[in-house]
Amino acid sequence: MSYAKQYVNQPLQRVNRQQPCPICGKADWCSFNDRIAICMRIESNHPVSGKMGGWLHKLTAPPIYYRPVDRVETAVAKAPIEVCDRVYRAMLDLLSLEYHHIKELKRRGLTVEEIEKAGFRSLTGVKPWEVCQKLINMGHNLKGVPGFYQAPNKKGNGYYWCFNYSPGFIFPILDSEGRIQALQIRLDKPVGGRKYQLFSSGNKQSGACSGVPVHVARPKEIKDRRIWVTEGALKAIVFSQKIGAVVLGTVSANTWSEAVEVLQRDFPDREVVEAYDQDKYTNLHVRRACEEFRKAVAGTGRRLCEALWHKKFKGADDAAVAGCKFVFRKLN
Repeated sequence: MSYAKQYVNQPLQRVNRQQPCPICGKADWCSFNDRIAICMRIESNHPVSGKMGGWLHKLTAPPIYYRPVDRVETAVAKAPIEVCDRVYRAMLDLLSLEYHHIKELKRRGLTVEEIEKAGFRSLTGVKPWEVCQKLINMGHNLKGVPGFYQAPNKKGNGYYWCFNYSPGFIFPILDSEGRIQALQIRLDKPVGGRKYQLFSSGNKQSGACSGVPVHVARPKEIKDRRIWVTEGALKAIVFSQKIGAVVLGTVSANTWSEAVEVLQRDFPDREVVEAYDQDKYTNLHVRRACEEFRKAVAGTGRRLCEALWHKKFKGADDAAVAGCKFVFRKLN
């Protein structure tokens, strides 16, 4: 209980649909901060005594959507997706893609045409305030668009529009209609153990939280009418092109509930193929998240199967790029 005593009294935030529990993936009842999660459903060796209850879980890294709760909340409601789509497309048009990022994306299995169509751009050497001012000059309103926020002027006489970023390449997270609902950055150098960062500003002046949106990747040609679900938007982009199917890419293994909503709303009655990474067999938390996802999908009454591939490939995208064959195991 020493770890619990050390961190359980630090500021915790309640989970919600945008910030689900990093342990069970649910959007209610649990709480977390950047070091621990108090899960009310999944047990651990550290039960939390007292009024709170639940079980304490140590986090290896802060959830990708974590934002400190001890700051003044000045965020606003998220702008409509039509507004976000226009602003994000205009922003991407102002950026270019550097050679070393093109080389990395080609290494992952994408062609130059696929890279351009997906909208990848580099975020290196960018002056955020200049990009924001150009967008404003074009007539765009940045208020409530996740990623953008108003920073106080150093002279103390007002605010200016800005955004934070770490060097890497940025790419769109699309909804089922092809609209850009969010942006994600693949960092050149991991920060706090994280390789990816959502373009979000939920704890900033006039900013908004991106939530944990599911990327809907569509291939150039549909060859498989089933809907595949995997972890990660970038993986989904690569995988979709290789197998010729719609692939849903979740932000993480634990954010599966968003994928179930997309399946129910936009792809009713379609068979689902679960293609979580191979660590679902070795990582307890990933396995539990995968099991919860399967249970939720099976509960909708649709057919569900698991994709299997050679164990030397962690992700289904790597297996597909290498030409590995998939076999399927029916789950219901």
